[in-house]
Amino acid sequence: MDDSGAVIRVRAATPSDVPQLAAVQRQSALAAFADIFPASVAKPQQGELVEEWGALVESAAHDVLVAEVRGELVAGVVFGADDALAPPGHGLLAKLYVRPDFFGRGIGGVLYENAIDQMRREGWAKLWLWVLEGNVVARRMYERRGWLPQEERRTDWPGSGIYEIGYSLDLTGED
Repeated sequence: MDDSGAVIRVRAATPSDVPQLAAVQRQSALAAFADIFPASVAKPQQGELVEEWGALVESAAHDVLVAEVRGELVAGVVFGADDALAPPGHGLLAKLYVRPDFFGRGIGGVLYENAIDQMRREGWAKLWLWVLEGNVVARRMYERRGWLPQEERRTDWPGSGIYEIGYSLDLTGED
């Protein structure tokens, strides 16, 4: 249940979920990152996000879960193997987006726990994620859950001054 008492249903994403997942990411990014990105950086476009989510849902290397409340898709998470974005031997928590009108209701936490549990069952001992440096809310949330910031930084927005910082999590508890 979310913080309002509504039942949260978590399930694997299907190709028919792709447009809704793209819309969730777009709405979430526009709301949560409004103070992080300068006006000069292009806003996420629905069509591009549909292509991206479609590839992720079809990918054998990634798992995609969705959260539904009252039958409505309100959040999505992507995780799995990604040698391009995670260090060797690390599983990647690639995306976690919640529709803005559902922020703060615990839905992201439910999806997060499902993803981490599944990655653990799949045999991942170490995980990696990228978080916008300016996304203090997300950084605090991950740090409360044991993620440690690393030295690695990257950007998909050259010249913008916007960077992501790498975080790692050791699922063995040996970190």
